[in-house]
Amino acid sequence: MSDELLKWMVVGSGITVVVSFWVDVYAEFFVLEKVEAQLMNCTVVTDAKRRWDDKGYIGRRRRSVAVNLALTSTRLLSKHGMVDVDQVRGISVSQRRWMCIPLRVAATGLVTGSVALALLGRLW
Repeated sequence: MSDELLKWMVVGSGITVVVSFWVDVYAEFFVLEKVEAQLMNCTVVTDAKRRWDDKGYIGRRRRSVAVNLALTSTRLLSKHGMVDVDQVRGISVSQRRWMCIPLRVAATGLVTGSVALALLGRLW
């Protein structure tokens, strides 16, 4: 790979991370409470809401991660009685996308940018 391509990969992944961060902020302020209201029998969600409800943006971020965990690891958490599978199935596809995709896109952008920087020899 040429250095020019790697530099553009770093720029593109940086833009991707920033945009997905703002999409995630939107989801945390406008979608999170609706999804939490539908997952009231899931202890992982209710415990996070009880613990982090009054902590501002950081609290919303932690609650968002708990909801994301409940939506993506349903089978594992249901074995331990932490998630109600019927309630998770009741979450609409649109709400699932708002809660799960921005975090995955940001993680992918971060890894891609880090690998490109490492290949350029500028990571460490």
